[in-house]
Amino acid sequence: MSAGIAPLPQPTTVPRGGPGAALSVGQADQVVMLAGVGWHGYEQLLEIRGGRGRPRFLYLDGDVYFMSPGRPHERDKDRFHMFLVAVTRALRMKFLSSGSLTYRKRSADGGVEPDQSFYFGSAARVAGKEEIDLDVDPPPDLAVEVVYSHSADNAVEVSRRLGVPEVWVSSERGLKFLILGEDGRYAESPTSRAFPLLTAEDVLHWVRRPDTEEYSDLEWSDDLDTWIRETLLRRVAPH
Repeated sequence: MSAGIAPLPQPTTVPRGGPGAALSVGQADQVVMLAGVGWHGYEQLLEIRGGRGRPRFLYLDGDVYFMSPGRPHERDKDRFHMFLVAVTRALRMKFLSSGSLTYRKRSADGGVEPDQSFYFGSAARVAGKEEIDLDVDPPPDLAVEVVYSHSADNAVEVSRRLGVPEVWVSSERGLKFLILGEDGRYAESPTSRAFPLLTAEDVLHWVRRPDTEEYSDLEWSDDLDTWIRETLLRRVAPH
């Protein structure tokens, strides 16, 4: 171990359960927890990982979770990004996509790397910045969490502490829009705050469309553009 890096606790594999238990090892997300790492240890792990995108880290109340996603997770993650970019462009909304950027705040004792994150109304406040400092910068306007074979509860709790206005949680059970209320708690909503024209059913219909040799992301994108033009935009100006 490098000089100056404190020894870390032994990892514990988080048991898989719920509907994701039926997934094979190659399909399921793999999650390992290091208990009692503390904030300093978490920052050491971020430093050791450097610019590499794997493993993904989540930090909450002294514990660090290492996450290695499976193929279904990565497919849905990319579909959410393509869907959101296509819809945002069609609606002519200014946005900044921040992907799985690390959002952390020591006073919240939490850090999270969403599967996707976007700035919309707050985009101008972070434009051009190499790093986001949540002590002075706003959190993303929207975070997306895709989970297979494990819970999103810890990621949602960190997002709540960081003040993320909206979180989408996609699991094998479906898609939930969680909106942060004035009481500081998330409540499920039938429509999105960032995209009032969208329902969870709209989004999940496109994210979960099966891909085949004959139906690749090219055909998917073409069909999505048609739906946006012929259905979604008509909700803005139905006549």
